[in-house]
Amino acid sequence: MLFNKGLLALAATAALGVSAQDAVAPADSAVVKLEQDNFQDFLKENSLVMAEFFAPWCGHCKKLAPEYVKAAEELKSKNVSLVQIDCDDNRDLCMQLQIPGFPSIKLIKDGDIAHAKDYNGARTAEAIVKFMIKQTQPAVQVVEDKAALDALVANSTVPVVVDFGVNDFNATFYQFAHALSDDYVFISLPSKENKISVFLPVEGSSAEEIVFKGDHKTLAKDRSVFEEWLKVESLPFFGEINGEVFNAYLESGLPLAYFFFNEPSEVEENRKFFTDLAKKYRGKMAFVSLDAKQFGRHAENLNMKQQFPLFAIHNMTSNQKFGLPQMAEEEFAKLNKAIKLKTKDITKLVENVLSGKAEAIVKSEEVPSVQESNVFKIVGKTHDKIVADPKKDVLVKYYAPWCGHCKKMAPTYEELADTYASDSSSKDKVVIAEVDATANDIFNVEIAGYPTILLYPAGKNAEPVVYEGDRSLDSFLTFIKENGANGIDGSSLHKKFLETKKAAEQAEIEDDNEDEDGFDDEL
Repeated sequence: MLFNKGLLALAATAALGVSAQDAVAPADSAVVKLEQDNFQDFLKENSLVMAEFFAPWCGHCKKLAPEYVKAAEELKSKNVSLVQIDCDDNRDLCMQLQIPGFPSIKLIKDGDIAHAKDYNGARTAEAIVKFMIKQTQPAVQVVEDKAALDALVANSTVPVVVDFGVNDFNATFYQFAHALSDDYVFISLPSKENKISVFLPVEGSSAEEIVFKGDHKTLAKDRSVFEEWLKVESLPFFGEINGEVFNAYLESGLPLAYFFFNEPSEVEENRKFFTDLAKKYRGKMAFVSLDAKQFGRHAENLNMKQQFPLFAIHNMTSNQKFGLPQMAEEEFAKLNKAIKLKTKDITKLVENVLSGKAEAIVKSEEVPSVQESNVFKIVGKTHDKIVADPKKDVLVKYYAPWCGHCKKMAPTYEELADTYASDSSSKDKVVIAEVDATANDIFNVEIAGYPTILLYPAGKNAEPVVYEGDRSLDSFLTFIKENGANGIDGSSLHKKFLETKKAAEQAEIEDDNEDEDGFDDEL
């Protein structure tokens, strides 16, 4: 039987008694309405509160409303309060709390509004309920025996971190727990095993234990050792990726191997293969599945065509992308069955990427046959060669065509390029260049925003200098002189450039005047 998802969503909303057009929870719901006058008193009487600061006209607030109502109903029996504050009616309170936008959702414990935490999880009833139940538990749960531990691990949907009686680690373990309790369950089990483990939920089977192999003595002194280990080892061997968990993979720093699937059955058919592969290369590469029906366009970000199922790898540190060969579009259009990926091809690609033998798929514009201006156009295929020139200071503007700041500074940047190009001895020592970072893959360069401007000094190209000054011509000229290896005095060059330009303009005016004196040059 086929169901209409839109109708189901409307039915669910109606059942909750919430209008799809109303951000305010119904009066008979479990959501508590608070005003400025009773806000503080309510916090004193309730130790655990989730507060939604909203505006009735806010579209995102309207979308959240039915989920928030459903979550409040489920949490009512657990003495967890979900409240709403209408910022249109309580502007002074919302300004006092520095509410930045709507909806803003905050977790408030023990009435301490000054240290309220922002809730950044999914805006679904399920996610809110799971998050709030987690807040009711102590940062570290102490269990007395293995049976109690097994029960907690079996029922957990997030990684479980367990201290099995490690000496001199107790205080540090509690610090971890307080800082990371939103993402993990922390358990202490008095034991002679003297180890630290993380247990991963595994779909369809019992949780898998991964033991910390490092030196326990360093943990109390250097928390980062354990944090970095946990970032990697707490990832599923082969889990589905979405917006909620993407940051966890990003923070791991591992290359990310994507299996795009059309149907869930494709994931199940390949689960054992990918899980075994993930275990073999644990700590070197992370493996995930991605729903092509929802996120198929992400294939284009990996320089791949939307031909599913597909397998691709993204090294998020270097921004290099790798994938299995794909069909021509015409051939794919004629295909009347699903693509069959060969596991041996996937394994070989993984091995080649990790060994450095694989060739990255580079998105690049065509190399210009002629440079149309003194601003040198770089593309993906030429970037590394241009910036690595050992004799030239190379200033590169990484821009986006739609960027307003980039457009505004373009005339100044062109005059900068014209200045160095006007001098025969300087044009071979300073290059003013630009690259459209949206149309070309740039590796090993952090582009925090547009424009990003970097100077690659001659002979020290591996250590680019970030330009952070104002976008004036004088500032650029000074920056290149002070940070470039060739020490070119751009200010002096610019004075000569202006003088030459002015002389040329004057000569042109005089030529025009002579032409207007009535005499034909040919005569």
